[in-house]
Amino acid sequence: MAENEPSPDRPRYRWPWILGALVGSFLLLAAGLGLGWYLFYRPIVNVAVQLPAPPPPPAPPGPDAAQVKALEDQIDKQKAANKQIEEQIALLKERLKQDVCTIKDPLGKTAPGSSGAAPERKS
Repeated sequence: MAENEPSPDRPRYRWPWILGALVGSFLLLAAGLGLGWYLFYRPIVNVAVQLPAPPPPPAPPGPDAAQVKALEDQIDKQKAANKQIEEQIALLKERLKQDVCTIKDPLGKTAPGSSGAAPERKS
């Protein structure tokens, strides 16, 4: 057994320990760099696919009678309002054809009982 024990005058070789430490350090450094790249620098692709819109509900087979009646009533009211406005426009056009401003009546209306002629001036 004395043959297997290193003699005290023989130098101990430390190069396996140094080489192991260097290789281990390199592997740890590579693992740290790879993990850092994986966590922070790798391209992250988030592709969100939108689902198509749901189809619209089917249309009712025919128009709703209440809605049709309401629309017809609204159209009749609008026609009556339009007729009233047209009558007012016609009345205003007739007023424009007459003398708009007179001395007797600055509003353009002739006074009842007068002939509408300009009064004579006395000097």
